[in-house]
Amino acid sequence: MTAPTPPQGPAQGGPQGPQHFTPPPAEPVSQSSARKNLVIAGVLAGGGCLLVILVVIALIIYFAVRGGDSGGGGGETGAADLPPEEQAIALVADYFDALAAGDAATALELNPVNEDMGAAPLPVEAYTAALEAAPITGVELGTPVIDDGGLAEGEVPVTFTVGDETVSDTYRVHDYDDDGVMELTGGHTMTQVPDGLDGLGLTVNGAEVTAGEPIALMPGGYEVALGAEHFALTSTDPLLVGELASSLEWPEATLTEEGLTAFRGAVDDAVQACLEQTTLEAGCGMTPVPTTSDDGWTMVENTVERSISEDTQRTIDTMEATPSSDEPTYVEGTSVGSVTTTIECTKDGQKGRCEMWLGGGMGIPNVDMADPELPVTWS
Repeated sequence: MTAPTPPQGPAQGGPQGPQHFTPPPAEPVSQSSARKNLVIAGVLAGGGCLLVILVVIALIIYFAVRGGDSGGGGGETGAADLPPEEQAIALVADYFDALAAGDAATALELNPVNEDMGAAPLPVEAYTAALEAAPITGVELGTPVIDDGGLAEGEVPVTFTVGDETVSDTYRVHDYDDDGVMELTGGHTMTQVPDGLDGLGLTVNGAEVTAGEPIALMPGGYEVALGAEHFALTSTDPLLVGELASSLEWPEATLTEEGLTAFRGAVDDAVQACLEQTTLEAGCGMTPVPTTSDDGWTMVENTVERSISEDTQRTIDTMEATPSSDEPTYVEGTSVGSVTTTIECTKDGQKGRCEMWLGGGMGIPNVDMADPELPVTWS
């Protein structure tokens, strides 16, 4: 006996139990169709990556251009959309924020030293040292005053403290190229290095400067120093720059104690050499001995004897020296004083020793302190 065959299809007349169906077999896919689908998917994925890359490049170019639009001394991109008053206050505020932070590099970007100012900038390290020596604090900005009748320009009042000195000043802004962006103009103190410090290895905050050359200074403290041997400055206090129109009092050059000792030694050596001369003519600015006197005595060559008093020697040993105003390495002393001068003389067969009236006093010594030999000349 065999088992009954399950009904094929729905039974008629009565409820049916659960139905079970076997799905038809899937239609086979050819290899060429699979490759076509894969290529299409790759193209779509590659196109998406390419789109992302193009967006990134576009953003990079945008921000590069945005950064490049911001020039030294001017406002940021978009500043042209702000009223001139807001530009002015923001520009001066940013500049003094940089000063207060000791950030000389940023301060110079906002307020650069341009060639048309007629003054040379110092290295940024020198300005950084200036802000460290005399920090900028207590900055307060006033209400800007803008004249926009033509090319917009204006002034921003500023009060601040540099070191321990309170300063009230006005900073100018100007849209000089009519691009709608204000810039700081003339925001530096201009000063000329004195000629009286020429040839002495002058530095300002460690930066070498040249006598007679104008330099541009931002607010702060500036240490002036000399590199030449034998020389020092009359003051070691830093130059304090506050107001833009500051009139700086530069120190003067003087000899160090060692330099003064060397000067006096050079003068004394020159004097002793002149005193040893027995000729009618001698150095050290002394008047030559005349060959004959008014009463008929004849002076004998190579018989002259010269000497100085203790007081005159003391004058040499304590002599003060002053660097020349136009050539400071050329240092001037004071008058040495009188010299006692006697000479063998003859008249009508008589022989004796004559004395020169006032002795032919010496002149004023000048020593070239830049020359290692310390040569002495007389005036």
